[in-house]
Amino acid sequence: MYVARINPQLCDRSPGCPVRRICPQGAVNREEGEGFFHGGPWKVDPEKCLGCGICLQFCPHQAVELVPAEDR
Repeated sequence: MYVARINPQLCDRSPGCPVRRICPQGAVNREEGEGFFHGGPWKVDPEKCLGCGICLQFCPHQAVELVPAEDR
């Protein structure tokens, strides 16, 4: 089984993140902060992620990858 992981070095922290919007499980979130980008990079909750890979197609920065679930 695989789960998605977002590389924080590639994530642009956009508040309109298409990966967050497209995830059918609502597994993509981040801690709230201040300023335009409202916090750190987006993160995938491995407990919610199905490993479907839909998000791979929607990240404009190729910051999402599928990794084995035990590497979460």
